Amino acid sequence: MKTITVGRIIGTHGLKGTLKIKSFSDFISERYKKGNRLWIAYKDEFLPITIMSYRTHKGVELVDVEEYRHINLVEQFKGSYVVIEESDREELEEDAFYFNELIGLKVYEEDLLGEVSDVREVPQGELLEVKTKKSTILIPFRKEFVEKVDLKNKRIDVNLLDGFYEN
Repeated sequence: MKTITVGRIIGTHGLKGTLKIKSFSDFISERYKKGNRLWIAYKDEFLPITIMSYRTHKGVELVDVEEYRHINLVEQFKGSYVVIEESDREELEEDAFYFNELIGLKVYEEDLLGEVSDVREVPQGELLEVKTKKSTILIPFRKEFVEKVDLKNKRIDVNLLDGFYEN
């Protein structure tokens, strides 16, 4: 099964087996909708879970699932990842990308600059973390800097300001 990580179980809440999940998804209300099927990646297997309810509390999702209804049943999952099947991923608008699609792409400004090693979210938007031969640079993921993203050829073309980085 090809999966995409949508969150990590960071703890429990209360005695009824509520999972405390740090979500990596932009589609939280859709992802944790009642009846949705997700999976817990636990000890080299995927355990199916069905969402009963969720709410956001202090920046994390509190999720109740049908299969595990007591704290003693869910404590073992602390640190485990919550995943979906790749086929369940939401379709994005044109020129929108999932972060995992960008990681590993080669970045060019005429010549090869480096490779995207991470995508960071900051209040001003997203930053591509690009490992070059000498260092790591951060490039704003904005149309002013990113000219083209070509997933098929695993390439991002950028146009940076003079002095943006040292060769």
